Amino acid sequence: MRVTLNAYTKVIIIGSFVISAGLVLFIALNANDHLSSMSQNNSELYSAYRISELMKAFKGNLSTLESKQKAYLVTGDPKFLEEFKLKETETKSYLKSMEKYFSGKPEEEKFYSLKNLTYKQMMETKNLNQQNNLAGFQGKGTVVDGINTLKEIIKVIDEIDYSLSKTTQVLIDNSIDYVRVSKRWSILEVLFGFIVSFAALVLLLRDVSIRNKLEAELRIAKKQADDNATMKEQFMANMSHEIRTPMNAILGFTDLMQKTELNKTQSDYTNAIKTSGSNLLNIINDILDFSKIEAGKLMIEKISFNISALVDSLRVMFSEKARQKNIEFEVLLDPNIPEMIFGDPTRLTQILVNLTNNAIKFTESGSVKLSCELKSLEHNIAQVVFRVKDTGIGIDAEKLETIFERFNQGNKETTRKYGGTGLGLSIVKDLVELQNGEIRVKSKHGAGSEFIVTISYPISYESGTKTSENFQTEFAPISANQLSVLLAEDNELNQKLAKTYLQGFGLSVDVAENGLVALEKMRHKKFDLVLMDIQMPLLDGYHTAQKIRSELKQNMPIIAMTAHIMNGEKEKCISYGMNDYISKPFKEADLYAIVAGYLKEEKSLRTTNKKMENKSVDSSPLSGVVDFKDIHDMARGNNTFIIEMIDLFIERNPQDILEIETAIQNLDYDTVRAISHRMKTSVGFMGLKHLGKTLEEIEIKAETKEDMNEITRLFEEIKSDCNKAMDEFKEALITQYK
Repeated sequence: MRVTLNAYTKVIIIGSFVISAGLVLFIALNANDHLSSMSQNNSELYSAYRISELMKAFKGNLSTLESKQKAYLVTGDPKFLEEFKLKETETKSYLKSMEKYFSGKPEEEKFYSLKNLTYKQMMETKNLNQQNNLAGFQGKGTVVDGINTLKEIIKVIDEIDYSLSKTTQVLIDNSIDYVRVSKRWSILEVLFGFIVSFAALVLLLRDVSIRNKLEAELRIAKKQADDNATMKEQFMANMSHEIRTPMNAILGFTDLMQKTELNKTQSDYTNAIKTSGSNLLNIINDILDFSKIEAGKLMIEKISFNISALVDSLRVMFSEKARQKNIEFEVLLDPNIPEMIFGDPTRLTQILVNLTNNAIKFTESGSVKLSCELKSLEHNIAQVVFRVKDTGIGIDAEKLETIFERFNQGNKETTRKYGGTGLGLSIVKDLVELQNGEIRVKSKHGAGSEFIVTISYPISYESGTKTSENFQTEFAPISANQLSVLLAEDNELNQKLAKTYLQGFGLSVDVAENGLVALEKMRHKKFDLVLMDIQMPLLDGYHTAQKIRSELKQNMPIIAMTAHIMNGEKEKCISYGMNDYISKPFKEADLYAIVAGYLKEEKSLRTTNKKMENKSVDSSPLSGVVDFKDIHDMARGNNTFIIEMIDLFIERNPQDILEIETAIQNLDYDTVRAISHRMKTSVGFMGLKHLGKTLEEIEIKAETKEDMNEITRLFEEIKSDCNKAMDEFKEALITQYK
């Protein structure tokens, strides 16, 4: 669900952001300015204190100079002269340090006066080292002058101290002011932070409230969407039933009519009815396939089939259609393609039928060629390329990018002239991609098109020499005995059609128009098989079958006849007690195959039981633990692969057994769990699926670190069966796979 903001809300958000950012910037700049000023003021205050201390030291040094001078004059002792010189050097150092501070200060002039007086004082005593001037009247003038100079120096120092004290007081007052202002800005910053946090909290709560509201609306919308999807699926199922049911009658009676004596006009009309009905059925199938693909419920089978027979059936299917349009239809099959492969023959047929049908439909003259070639064969995987090439109207270059989109037929003229839903190529693309394949198209307007489909198929080692009753035109009676079938169907046309088919199979048919009538008939007569329509009045097919099993306690085969071909329908029928189902509209051959399969089953078991037992001896020991049939199915009949798997099992399984045994002795639960988990896969592949449950139980107990004695007991079962399996595998390598 997309949520948009109106213009007023956007202005408020943007304005609030700009104002907040401006206030934060203003506070930050002011705070930074005051912090800088306070830092500078503190630095000056520190310097003032330092100079005051230097002045005190300087003043004390001058007093020391005076005392050393007097001592030397009185005693003449050179020691006092040396000490005097040291103090003189210190005095110069003090003057140099103070000069840096007073530069540019109000006290600068007085400082230089102090400096001059100090040097004057030192100059007046420079000749004190002469021994003959230590006493007497010759040095008296110098001493008096020095005393006067010292007094002037002290006076200047006092003036400078006074000025420094005033400066220091100003700096202290400034520091107090800066602290006070900074405190105010800090309070303002905290207050603004609180306001912004409160506003953010309000917006967050509002956002949470809006989100909760939107989530509630989203849940409602999702429920509605799920309900709509369910309704859509139900609608598709109902539509399938309501449209396919009369189509079943139309096509079925057309087949029956074509078996009667018809003149040329009647035959043409009948062919037209059959063609139109088939086209309509194709459109219905396209819509249903589109619905299943869209819902993600279209499943791809993995069964063994003969690709050569499939392609040959397409040649038979389209040869007549191409001949009627006077175009050449050519089918080419690469002889290197494996005879049998694993895949979904129905969906592959659907892909090729759609492409070939389009090629013939859009080609007025020239030819259509269907080719099937082997691109690569690696690791038992055959990559097969199917090409459908025609010399028809072609596709504009700008339309090639959208040709596989739904409801797209290139242009409106194509739709008007050739008809169709525009779903065919979209469904083909989806079917190819569901089989992990790819589809490409090459085309030029007016010169024809070529569709290229590439799909990979595993090779099957099953025999391709199978016969199918679907290719019979005349159906032999299903049984020499008079078998009875109950047909539960409410549609009269379908009743007559199915009854005609069944009677043609040599069966006796009773008809029931709903589930209640069917139950009543079954209470008074025994039937060998029941054909059950799903949608019937009064009591539908699901619940009728349920009552047959639960109330009447009858176990004859029940085959559902349903136009519901949505995914999961067969499973639903079986869950209500039915054995199988056939989709309507069904062909006579399809009905014969499924009915004959169930009615011949009991007879086959009675007459060929011994033969079946002999077959089982060939594929698996009667009393063994290994299911060799399971291995054979897994390997798709590839004996070389089976031998490799057995050799690997014989080599690896004793190691796994030894590792678990050692882990049990060491109470190593983690190793027991890990090896048990690993062995589940190997025993499953090697026809020992019954051991999987025991290994899983060991794994669970090791995970929870339960009693090791119980794990040991279960392991002994595994070890025993694995030892038996080893013997059976070794025997099989000698007898079956030598």
